[in-house]
Amino acid sequence: MMMTDFYKFHGAGNDFIMLDGRNTDTGLTKNSIAAMCHRHLGIGADGLIIIAAREGYDFEMIYFNADGSPADMCGNGARCASAFASMLGITGFSVSFLAGDGPHQGLVKRISETDWVVEISMRDVVQPEKYGDRSEINTGTPHFVVIVPNVAEIDTFAEGRNIRYSPEYAEKGINVDWVSIHDNLLDVRTYERGVENETLSCGTGVTACAMIAGLKTGKTAWEINTPGGRLSVSYQLKAGRFSDVKLQGPVKLVYKGETDLTTW
Repeated sequence: MMMTDFYKFHGAGNDFIMLDGRNTDTGLTKNSIAAMCHRHLGIGADGLIIIAAREGYDFEMIYFNADGSPADMCGNGARCASAFASMLGITGFSVSFLAGDGPHQGLVKRISETDWVVEISMRDVVQPEKYGDRSEINTGTPHFVVIVPNVAEIDTFAEGRNIRYSPEYAEKGINVDWVSIHDNLLDVRTYERGVENETLSCGTGVTACAMIAGLKTGKTAWEINTPGGRLSVSYQLKAGRFSDVKLQGPVKLVYKGETDLTTW
């Protein structure tokens, strides 16, 4: 039996299984990742992340949803991966990494043995041609953003599935976000494809909501409440393009364990 260390992290309640794959071929399949992420029969997580070596970067983040499907980017996952890499000594305060949607940078501030505040850069985003109370925008993963008076009143599972499995999005899927806009504060809830349920927060989702709220109000910086905690997003908006996009929030190491990857 070959035991492999794994780590459980969460970023504002968005939780991930973390593996150091720099010197190890994990050999994981879609089914084995889904089994590990299962809430009752596995370790339990919204996704699984492998840190890999990549020339020119501190690391590469390889991300999988809870159903084992790959995804180009996960904002909270990338923040957790940055803290994980810093904890392993791969990098220090400043981080440079590659994700499926391209290169990113980050800043990692350690608060305690198990807690960090992490800011990462998100990719530039072109302003959608059509936007309003129901908008589609891609912030590394595609999001459908719905502006509502009060996110607490939304049945996220039922309404999220209705949109995600509608004829337009059933094949490729889409994440669904609901946002309530206040002065400098947003309340956000998210239904994530690949998890197929509400998650406590979503980094690309709050970024999408902040951008749509910015188009509506002209503001370029937001504090964002999610069920799992508070995040912040800032950006520049010029000539129909969001740039210098930053996502910041807490990261926590929950525990470290060992598992035989071949048994999954």
